Amino acid sequence: MHVLRYAKLDTLCLIRSGYFLTFSVLFSAGFYLMFTVVAADAISDSPDFARDYMLSMSVSGAFFGALNAAGIRLGAERGEGWARQILLTPLSGRAYLGAKALTAWLATLPATLVVFALGALVNDVSMPAADWLAALAVIWGASAVFVVAGLAVGLVAVGEAAQFTCLGVFFPLALLGGLWFPLDDFPTGLRRAADYLPTRSLDQLATLVTPGGADTSWLRPLLVLVCWGAALGAVVLSRSRAAVLARV
Repeated sequence: MHVLRYAKLDTLCLIRSGYFLTFSVLFSAGFYLMFTVVAADAISDSPDFARDYMLSMSVSGAFFGALNAAGIRLGAERGEGWARQILLTPLSGRAYLGAKALTAWLATLPATLVVFALGALVNDVSMPAADWLAALAVIWGASAVFVVAGLAVGLVAVGEAAQFTCLGVFFPLALLGGLWFPLDDFPTGLRRAADYLPTRSLDQLATLVTPGGADTSWLRPLLVLVCWGAALGAVVLSRSRAAVLARV
């Protein structure tokens, strides 16, 4: 019960944050409109580009939403001593981290919903209702990996360092994962490396549930996400001690 109450308060604070709305929601929506309405011809001539880019920018927004809520805010709260104060309340350290994880998972939804709405209303992206729901479920469900990544950053970096670390994680993984630009023009080595990134793998899984996307195997991207989740989860477990949370 304490976890849900704290997660509710934390979520309300998050959605009132201009930083979260700007870099998670508006950034994703702006990128989507810019590259599908203004400069679509310069990026891709695929007839499904508006749909595929909608999925990519949804993953990008979900990624930053999770890093912001679980990484930047956790690191800032540790740096300000808030996490140490939490340990003096009935909320345990693990419950506090559980609430942060729940907030971060919810934070992956707004950007996805906004970009989906832009795809349908602005670019006339059309899919069966079941495919819309499946794509949303895949992106939201698999974004748990991004939540774990955010917690790992927030437990390793403190204060402003958490923000710089999250940005240092977000930009390379989003760019090299092909979320912002198609990978076709990338060097062969980078294209092969992208197949082992969580951003690329989640984007591929979301594409698989759309019409015409079932030709690609789901096993490799799923395994990549599981491996990233296990590795990052080990970091979180090793750092989820009261001594780490209380450190400023």
